[in-house]
Amino acid sequence: MRRDCGLPVAFGGLFAGPRQFRISELAGTESGALGGLAIRPGTGLGGKAATLSRPLSVTDYHASRVISHEYDAAVAAEGLRSILAVPVVVRGRVRGVLYGALRQPLALGDRPLSAAVEAARDLEQALAVRDETRRLLAMA
Repeated sequence: MRRDCGLPVAFGGLFAGPRQFRISELAGTESGALGGLAIRPGTGLGGKAATLSRPLSVTDYHASRVISHEYDAAVAAEGLRSILAVPVVVRGRVRGVLYGALRQPLALGDRPLSAAVEAARDLEQALAVRDETRRLLAMA
């Protein structure tokens, strides 16, 4: 995703239960501040994207008035400013969120958002195949 989006930082995670997902995958980060961070639905950019089940972005995370700010310390520790978040949806259920980010407050164009959506769709397909494989194995 990082290469295709043209963004220096990418991260994300999957829901372990209905109440939160954890950031488990990191690329291009400079600190450990985001690793393991638990995100609740409706909170921050990713939690809001998960709740709305649609991609969202902000040009300046810290100054944004359209998101809540529970995760400001971790985002600031990593030095992130412009961030996009794309939910991973399998069979109508949000299973996780992928993020891409810049360390400058610049508007994210269509290319990074389209690439992030494509990456989420690829992950959705992989999760659907994994789910079906597990279902078939359980039946066998």
